Amino acid sequence: MQRVKEVLGQSLETSRQIKGLVFLVAAIYIVSLLIGYYLVHVRVPFAVKMVETVTENVPDNPVFTPIIGALRGGNLPFAIVYTFLINLSSGAFISTTLPGVIPLLGGVWSIAVSGVRGFIIGAAYYYALSVSAGYTILAIGTLILELGAYVFSAAAGINISLSAVFPRRYNVRSRWVAFREAWKDAGRIYVIVIILLVLGAIWEMCGLFLYMG
Repeated sequence: MQRVKEVLGQSLETSRQIKGLVFLVAAIYIVSLLIGYYLVHVRVPFAVKMVETVTENVPDNPVFTPIIGALRGGNLPFAIVYTFLINLSSGAFISTTLPGVIPLLGGVWSIAVSGVRGFIIGAAYYYALSVSAGYTILAIGTLILELGAYVFSAAAGINISLSAVFPRRYNVRSRWVAFREAWKDAGRIYVIVIILLVLGAIWEMCGLFLYMG
């Protein structure tokens, strides 16, 4: 238990050290999400069409098909684990942290992904929040947990991309040393990412399981 507290404490402390980046990504998500929601609300054609296309393709999407099949078959544990692994690998690491290996431009990519993702989710949530009160609670809980994880994963990626350009961020002259330290920090930050994504997968899949039942 003591070791767990130490690891979590290190993760929180590292996150505080890059809190400027965390707040930046959070702001991008919030603004883009609200824009997406508003554009669907006022019935802007391209936003409405985008949501309709995404919604229509969900049942046949190879990523979501195993989840839907597992929930319908009553295999809730598989749905939770599968959702967590997809969100961790693709949603967090590959799309928002790994690009950090490219100095500066990787950070720009992570910011762009955050903005586009926030916009799409905001547009889609316009309809999701109108299904029912229970579904609204499920959707908002999922939003907070999963996007919260993506905020930290993107901040870690941006920090990595900046380290090779501005090694002074780590009080060193060597870009390589700063780059390695940034990856170590990313590892610590991912403790929070993993916790949020585990909770998000449990919350989302349990809610959908009950809703579909």
